[in-house]
Amino acid sequence: MEGRADLLPNTKMEFAVEMRSPCCVDRVKDALGGLKGVKSIDVNLATQRLVIEGDVLADTIRDTVEKRTGMAAVLLGHGSSLHNFGAGVAAISIGNSDVRGLLRFVQVDPTTCFVEGSLDKLPTPEPVFLTVHETGDVSDGCNSCGSLFKYGDDDDTRNPFGGILKQLTPDKDQRAEFRTAMSNFKLADIIGHCVVVHQGSHNDIEHGKSKRLACGIVARSSGLFQNSKRFCACDGVTIWEQRQRDIENGKL
Repeated sequence: MEGRADLLPNTKMEFAVEMRSPCCVDRVKDALGGLKGVKSIDVNLATQRLVIEGDVLADTIRDTVEKRTGMAAVLLGHGSSLHNFGAGVAAISIGNSDVRGLLRFVQVDPTTCFVEGSLDKLPTPEPVFLTVHETGDVSDGCNSCGSLFKYGDDDDTRNPFGGILKQLTPDKDQRAEFRTAMSNFKLADIIGHCVVVHQGSHNDIEHGKSKRLACGIVARSSGLFQNSKRFCACDGVTIWEQRQRDIENGKL
């Protein structure tokens, strides 16, 4: 199912950046100019927007801007460089382990989906698997997500998918980052389903013997230029204040 990302379109990411003056624009451009994988940079001071095109993790863009400029950056939208075919997100935050992370999905054309993400506090040095499951039921944590979500049998017109998104090996800091292209794959098919982080072999997963470390539900997210939010509707704080809250609460 995984395709060669170098043969597929780049993705675009739209960020809100807390820029206050023209010199801030130069600082953002300087910070990102030499970053591997960046193809183009468009910065607009009036709207406080940054649009990046390339083959690079969204978290890498955000962290680079914040660490090198001191300005807060918030991802607003993610999409294909060609068309908006849809985007999704899954916050890996449910489960009895300390594993946490965030996955992002971008449908770059009708049959190809980019998946990227990062996971922290993974057990080392054993590899883990990211899998899609039959339901979005988390009433009993990750144990109620059902079996692997598979399709593509003789009565199904879709190309086969066996439920496995990616195998990951954590680094010495118990972290894993990835960006991959899934061919013959449609994001719409997995909206509302759980993504689970498994410890164990592929065979263990198939036979229900693996350990389900953490999970999250795939939801739709904003595509490019579809999110003009400056304030959080729940309590009226700005997106910058909400980002600081998330950092303090360990969500980022």
